[in-house]
Amino acid sequence: MRLVKGATALLYIGPLIAGLCGFGWSMVAPFTAIFVVWLMVLRPEQWPASPEEWLSGSAWLAALAQVLSQIVLVAVLFGIGRGLGGLADIGLVSVNPVLPLSVSFIAIPLCRMLWDSHEAASLGYFLDDEAETAYGQSAAGDAARAIIPLLNLPDSAPDTQVSTAVADTLAVVTADLRLDALCAALAKPDRSHAALRRALVLWATEPEIVAPGLIPEGMAKAFTIANGNPDVLRLYVPRAVALLAAFPNRATDFPTPQDLRDAAEADLDPGQDLPAHLQADLRDGLHALARSIENALSSGAAPVARPAVDAVRPAKVSARHA
Repeated sequence: MRLVKGATALLYIGPLIAGLCGFGWSMVAPFTAIFVVWLMVLRPEQWPASPEEWLSGSAWLAALAQVLSQIVLVAVLFGIGRGLGGLADIGLVSVNPVLPLSVSFIAIPLCRMLWDSHEAASLGYFLDDEAETAYGQSAAGDAARAIIPLLNLPDSAPDTQVSTAVADTLAVVTADLRLDALCAALAKPDRSHAALRRALVLWATEPEIVAPGLIPEGMAKAFTIANGNPDVLRLYVPRAVALLAAFPNRATDFPTPQDLRDAAEADLDPGQDLPAHLQADLRDGLHALARSIENALSSGAAPVARPAVDAVRPAKVSARHA
């Protein structure tokens, strides 16, 4: 963070030098362009992320506001430099105008080398609260858009195709947001989405997802997706029982025992002609899973949670200039 702030200082020094050297106001335009590019590199969350977004009027207004703010900032720095030059009676100094422009421009590659906004955000690091909020809104929007192809998959699609699509869509650092969006979308489906539900349950109940806690409350979200579909519940329950036995420290990621009992007492055969003995087996499995979760929680097995973001995040430092 200190290095980023130091590199950002070069951005401001350029127009100050230009003002001290007595350059004309025509230098404001190239400095503004440099400042805008710096913003795009260091704060991409403030700009449209796709060509479609650039086509909207609100995006153009937001971009125009950003550019105007940089014009004002450059003009203020330039004016301060000219004022200091006048007070010090420096007069017009013979300096190539490329020099102050280069001083500001070098801040762009330096800051980019020191700070990757996307990677930093995935690790929970932000330049300030505004960047964190903007990233959260942008990531939620990206998640909503990313799941649309999955929701458009037909129920007749082969399981292998759906599983591949699910794995590709969730192979990102914001997989939890995408899974949340899928849970919301599947809460009131227009159709069964049976193939998608099976693939999501299989993905979320893989040991490599559950053991390290990659998805907070991932098993509970998988249950939400499976609940109401007896075939998918029959896929979920034995996998959940086996995972809980193997990783009891992940009991807090599982659905609550009461939710499981409520599902067991609900209609498990919504018009699907599920044989009575299979309904009984499923109810027994849900009750058994509820008891196992209660036992794991009461046994005192300490959950091995992912490092809290706030615990590893340094104090936010504003590297923002506009």
